[in-house]
This record gives sequence, C-alpha cells and structure tokens, in this order.
Amino acid sequence: MEPIILGIPAGVFVVLSVVVPTWLVYLGFESHILHLRNRWAYWAVGISLMVFAVLVRGDLAEFAHPLLGALMASAPLLFGRGTLARRVTLSAFGLVIVLPGDLFLDMTFDILAGATIDDHATVAANATLFACATLFEAFVEITLFWGLTALVRRFYPEEGVDAAAPSSRRASAIASSFAVFSVVQAMLLALCFSVAVGPCDGDSLLLRLFGLLMLLCFGVDTVLLLAVGRFRGKVRDDARAADLSGELDRYLVDYQAMVDMAQRLARLRHDLRNQVQVANALAERGELELAEQHIDAMLKELEAALEDMLGREELVCPECHQVLFEEKEEPTE
Repeated sequence: MEPIILGIPAGVFVVLSVVVPTWLVYLGFESHILHLRNRWAYWAVGISLMVFAVLVRGDLAEFAHPLLGALMASAPLLFGRGTLARRVTLSAFGLVIVLPGDLFLDMTFDILAGATIDDHATVAANATLFACATLFEAFVEITLFWGLTALVRRFYPEEGVDAAAPSSRRASAIASSFAVFSVVQAMLLALCFSVAVGPCDGDSLLLRLFGLLMLLCFGVDTVLLLAVGRFRGKVRDDARAADLSGELDRYLVDYQAMVDMAQRLARLRHDLRNQVQVANALAERGELELAEQHIDAMLKELEAALEDMLGREELVCPECHQVLFEEKEEPTE
C-alpha cells in the first residue's frame, strides 16, 4: 500500500516536492532577468506547463526527466524581452541550475535519512527530513539564481543597439555563439544526468563526478559572462568614441567656419573704416552729394558682403542668420 504524507500518496507528494519549488524558482528568476512582455500570460503558461509536468513525470522514465527542462524554457522564450540569443542563453543557464535539482535533493536526503527519494516508505517515515532536504534544495537554487541574476544585470544587460553598426554585428555574433554554447552545455549536462541515474543506476562515483562537472559548468559560465560583459563594454566604448570623434569633427568644422567669419568681419571692418574716412573727407570739402553717393555704394557693398558671409555660415549659426536678416529688413531712418 502506498504510504500517505499529509493525506497525499507519497509518490505524488515526492513529485510535487521536486517539480513545484524548482519550477517556481526558475520561472520567478527568469521573469526578473528577462523583463517580460506580458507577465500574466507568462505565469499562466508557466503554471500550466508545471501542472502538465507534474502529471506526466510519473509516467516518464527517470532518464527522460531532463526533457521536461525544454518545457520549462518555453515560457521565458515566448514572453521574455530582448534578442532571441539572450533569451536562449539565460533560459539555458537557468536550466543548468534546476535540471539536477532532483538529483541534489536525492543526494541530500540520502545523507540525512540514508535512502533515496524513490523509497517512498522511508520518505513517509522521515517527512520532516524530506522537507528539510527540499527546503535546502530550494535555498541552493535560489542562491545560484541570485548570483546568476547579479552577473547578468552587471555583465549581460539588455541593450538597444544599431543592427547596422559593425560593432553591433560583432556583438550579435558573439551573443549567438554564447547562446549555442549554453544550449549545448545544458544538453550535455542532461545527457550526463540521464546516464548517471539511468543505465548506471545512480552510481556514487558517477554522481560525484557529475557534481564536479556541475561546479565546472558554473565556473565556466561565470567566466564567460565576465568575458561577454567586457566585450559588450568595449563595444559601447567604441561606439561612444566614434560618436565623440564625429562630434569633435563637427565642432572643428564649425570652429573653422567661425574663424573664417571673424577674419572676414575684421577685413570688412577695416574697409568700412577707410570708406567712412573717405566719406568724411568729401563732406568736409562740401561735396555732400558725392559723399552721399559714396555712402550708398558703401552700404550696398556692406549688404552684399553680409549676405555672402551669412549665406555661407547659415549652418554654423542659423539663429544669427535669421536675426540679422530680420533686422536688415526692418526700415531704418
């Protein structure tokens, strides 16, 4: 007869204890990392898939349990924001954390009670120890996800990029390679896990080797996140340097145009001073009509010079161009 735990058959209780905490931790942290497009739809789909996993898990062979990981990744891939490469990468990293969850739970319970979680009678007799093992598993997964979230937000945030820029194309290529690596890594870990719990029937040596492999994967993922973060930082710095270089070039062009304008104005001022002296001399000799004609010619020359300069420098200072021409059109006494 199937042992009962809290009014639930022990087998069902074990499946719920393995699937539900792991699934909720995964969905919760992925929602924080990926910034969902539709939070309600995400959780509706995620919980529906979790219920489906609970229902079918008992009918799957032990080595086929990692296949449920692909199902877990469906909600983040469908409703997460950002590029497909980033969603695939972060979903796969999350799977690397949660896929061996039941194995970790099994090992913890074995240490506490001297039996695996498949021994439902022992689980029922040691429900408190099983609960402690489940809570410890959830704590470890939450800690790992917290570390992953901190690394992702620091080194792999979602950014808007110009897809046509060469640096952005290089960044996209790196991100795609990173996504492929994360998927291959998750698949290899799932394969190793299937071999460890399936054909090898949970051999203790293989389980220890699998644990070491998990630690190695965490270390490699951390190093790769750091490398990707530095590369993305370099891409941002290069783009910023290119923008600053372009702005500097524009400022230099504007500066040279202003220098040229100042030189033209200096020459015009010198010429006008000479013309005024000539007009004063004519006026002093009583040749007022000739002085007036000279002043009219000087004003026409001034107007033509200003139109020429301001026409060339309109892009440098359009406000000045508008003000001066408006003032020029105002009637004068």
